[in-house]
Amino acid sequence: MSAGLTLRGYARRRRVSHTAVQKALASGRITLGADGRIDPDVADRQWAASTDLSKPRNSVTGDPGSRSRSSAARRRAPATSGVAAAEGGAQAVPGERVAASYRESLAAREAYRARLAKLDFEERTGKLVSADEVRAATFRVARATRDQIMGVPARLAPLVAAVSEPLEVQRLLEEALRDVCAELSHAVKAMATAGSPGARS
Repeated sequence: MSAGLTLRGYARRRRVSHTAVQKALASGRITLGADGRIDPDVADRQWAASTDLSKPRNSVTGDPGSRSRSSAARRRAPATSGVAAAEGGAQAVPGERVAASYRESLAAREAYRARLAKLDFEERTGKLVSADEVRAATFRVARATRDQIMGVPARLAPLVAAVSEPLEVQRLLEEALRDVCAELSHAVKAMATAGSPGARS
């Protein structure tokens, strides 16, 4: 039995790359000895048994037929590229994809700019306002409404106390509530005018 060799040692013996020996071990084409090293005599027989000698062997990979396939591919390459260039085939596809992608990006950018321009126009013309401004205005109106309504009893108490007719009491209450609504309407209009683009400018 021959002395066991390391992976690189056996690769030098067979004059192939150590990668080829790694692949042969991984695929089970050759096996390690009991000592974890490669028995060159056994490995040679295993290698020969799994190799088709009718095909040339690649000195780098150790695989039969690799060189012939790559050579054939190189020989076919000029003809294929020539046909593609002549007929506008596969070589034109990447360029067309790039152009299509650029057009899509340009269209998306223009659509985004158009939306921004629309929002800016609506804000300047008063059709679009800040959500914070809306919340603040709503709070002011609600507070003013509360204050006006809560002030009605204090204003009407002396008047109602002197009236004995229910219809007259109803009239006084309705009049007081109409006054409250009118004041609130004026307040809302004033706030709207103050918040308009013309008023801000």
